[in-house]
Amino acid sequence: MSIPFLRDPRVASLEAELSRVMSAVDAVIDALPPEALDVAPEGQWSPVQIIWHLSKVQFWAHGKLTAGAEALPPMSTVPPGPAPAMILTLLDAFPIRDRSRRVQAPEAVQPPRGLALETERTRWREGRTALVQTLQRLGPNLTNVRGDHPFFGTFSGWQWALWVAQHEERHLEQLREVVAGTR
Repeated sequence: MSIPFLRDPRVASLEAELSRVMSAVDAVIDALPPEALDVAPEGQWSPVQIIWHLSKVQFWAHGKLTAGAEALPPMSTVPPGPAPAMILTLLDAFPIRDRSRRVQAPEAVQPPRGLALETERTRWREGRTALVQTLQRLGPNLTNVRGDHPFFGTFSGWQWALWVAQHEERHLEQLREVVAGTR
């Protein structure tokens, strides 16, 4: 007798949120003519630079999740964790999507010029696949995963995954601003 695979509804919610934001970013990018992909007003990032940044930051956050999971004891007890209905509210106390507050990205995630959109999009999508596979693998154990964010303190695995989506949503608004500023 095999036990049916039970999918954690919290992971499903995070996957849906990550997918929603990625689709919204893709829609803005897809609507741009090719000549607008590496153009931005002075002092701002171009659309392709924003995609590069999202990819780099997602990879970094995935590393935080992976490192946090590797640090867990082999037989750690998994507490219940957040309720499924609360999973998308875990970062409500943090101003992640607040564009009124300008945040200087660390040098390691400041994009260069002269990037190819398809290369960066592919890297971003491949990173998303790896992130989602890690979320599925860890499932309820995301409650035990911990990692430090340089601005917001220690996050659980649930918060790290949600942070990726909210960080991308912040840059979605930036992308819309850049597009509006170049028309």
